[in-house]
Amino acid sequence: MIVEISLVIGKLLMSLPASGLESLVTPRTNGNLPYMQLGGIISPSIGKLSRLQRLALHQNSLHGYIPHEIANCTQLRALYLRSNYLQGGIPSDIGSLSALTILDLSSNSLKGVIPSSIGRLSLLRLLNLSTNFFTGEIPDFGILSTFGRNSFIGNLDLCGHQINKPCRTSMGFPAVLPHAESDEATVPLKRPSHYIKGVIIGAMSTMGVALIVLVPFLWIRWLSKKERAAKKYTEVKKQVVHESSTKLITFHGDLPYPSCEIIEKLESLDEEDVVGSGGFGTVYRMVMNDCGTYAVKKIDGSRKGSDQVFERELEILGCIKHINLVNLRGYCSLPASKLLIYDFLAMGSLDDFLHEQGPEKQPLDWRARIRIALGSARGISYLHHDCSPKIVHRDIKSSNILLDENLEPHVSDFGLAKLLVDDDAHVTTVVAGTFGYLAPEYLQSGRATEKSDVYSFGVLLLELVTGKRPTDPEFVKRGLNVVGWMHALLGENKMDDIVDKRCKDVDADTVEAILEIAAKCTDADPDNRPSMSQVLQFLEQEVMSPCPSDFYESHSDYS
Repeated sequence: MIVEISLVIGKLLMSLPASGLESLVTPRTNGNLPYMQLGGIISPSIGKLSRLQRLALHQNSLHGYIPHEIANCTQLRALYLRSNYLQGGIPSDIGSLSALTILDLSSNSLKGVIPSSIGRLSLLRLLNLSTNFFTGEIPDFGILSTFGRNSFIGNLDLCGHQINKPCRTSMGFPAVLPHAESDEATVPLKRPSHYIKGVIIGAMSTMGVALIVLVPFLWIRWLSKKERAAKKYTEVKKQVVHESSTKLITFHGDLPYPSCEIIEKLESLDEEDVVGSGGFGTVYRMVMNDCGTYAVKKIDGSRKGSDQVFERELEILGCIKHINLVNLRGYCSLPASKLLIYDFLAMGSLDDFLHEQGPEKQPLDWRARIRIALGSARGISYLHHDCSPKIVHRDIKSSNILLDENLEPHVSDFGLAKLLVDDDAHVTTVVAGTFGYLAPEYLQSGRATEKSDVYSFGVLLLELVTGKRPTDPEFVKRGLNVVGWMHALLGENKMDDIVDKRCKDVDADTVEAILEIAAKCTDADPDNRPSMSQVLQFLEQEVMSPCPSDFYESHSDYS
């Protein structure tokens, strides 16, 4: 008897007949076969597993449809199909799975309306239909009425009270339910036929007289307006074209300005406003009339995918809020480019502080470096473990760690690699800018995972300790990268030579702890690397514990 099937991130290119599953997963209560890239379709034979309680096929390469026969798995309690390539709609029969407590179909290509039968699943406590192409009104029925925005985010054509988006009628107006007032006390249930004919004839006569009177009047009125309107035609036409070619989306009301002011500021950006550029586009400083300042990343029109998919992914990024992440405030679509609006962090990047010289760029002290390491780990861990769907950054480096006035770190550019380039292009485009941060398996396969992010974070830790870029000439001369250089010096018992000489008041215990976790993060085998949540836990327990009790006094409140 199969109670649980769990096939996560795998490489088995085949369909899924029940017989194959019977031989693949032996009878047990906890089946887990990781790293196998499962392909093919979900066979209708899955319905033969009537006693199945948990089906976990997430993060694979499954395609095709969700078979209706899955409704025969009447004891199913948890269904995880997220992060595949499933198409079609949700079978309405899914409402018969009365034992279901978890339904996760997020990050697929499912479409159509959400079946109201889901509302009958009274035991359902987790519902995730985000990042699909569902349309229409979310049924306000049963358990469906209790789930909020996070269950449906990333479906641009959905509406309903659950996401605070009113549905519209075919005329474009918000739908309003009519009041059902009873007429039983005043109107008989049935009228005589001759009475009804009389009413119809009378109504038609009245309408005819009204038309005879109104048509000439309306014709004269229309002719008089036509001449006046002709003078303004060009101006009105330009306004319509302007509005139709510029689309502005803000998230959670994060931009407290009129749309016209925002669009005007965006369209007036020029070379004098440029503050930087990178692999994903040019960055501008945008100053509003009240001196509020934002960073605008301009992306040219050549990118993969449709605008619908692009906006769906941006909506997800716009809803991510964390103190150690750079908030995406809004998005504007212009004919030739896309503009992403972010918080502006005037202190610049960690790369600036570590590698740029000048009186305004004082070297970071040891405490600041530990604080930056810890805050960056919190931000990346949030992306990996607390976002749904999870986000792999792909491009963690010191120039993507921005600092505020308190030197608090904020991870930037998360989610952009997936949006703007395909996997192969990402490797060839980004290597020039971030070579030294990339995990060996990422360079070989082009496939980014959380563990490749962990490797990049390990390199970032070494950069904080050494004050050197990952491709420093000192490493290259010896035929090494920063990871190999660290191991070489540790093997020679020269830990002091690893630490940045500009750094004062360095604590030997914290240096040793950071080098230990950096070595684990940069292990050549991704299976041996810790997760970001484990990295964060280590930093909090092993690195922060030797520090004075007042070290983090003003930086202890994290969301």
